[in-house]
Amino acid sequence: MLNKLNRITKQREFDAFFGKEFKLKKGKNMAGRFMILKVFKNELKTPRFGFMLNTKVDKRAVVRNRIKRQLRESIRLRLKEFKGSFDCLIVVKPTVKDIEAKELEKELFYLFKKANIL
Repeated sequence: MLNKLNRITKQREFDAFFGKEFKLKKGKNMAGRFMILKVFKNELKTPRFGFMLNTKVDKRAVVRNRIKRQLRESIRLRLKEFKGSFDCLIVVKPTVKDIEAKELEKELFYLFKKANIL
């Protein structure tokens, strides 16, 4: 499980990824087939990650939580490879429900490299 220090948990922290505040922090958006990555620098010493999946992905919470657990675990295993301190939001698209975990992880780390944080 991803450490509590490395997770975005509060609503106001999630709200920072949208609107004027995101632009002021010079945030970046990266999009792939299965997810969107939103990143900006933070003042902390560690990178933090948040995940958003809505009911369009699947109506069952069990399925949505499984996807989040897979993403958290793949990040936890490679946490030492990240450079700098940043906040990162991963927004999962509805097209994700038909793919395997390896393909999901592959796209996630492709987006991290594209955002220059890995």
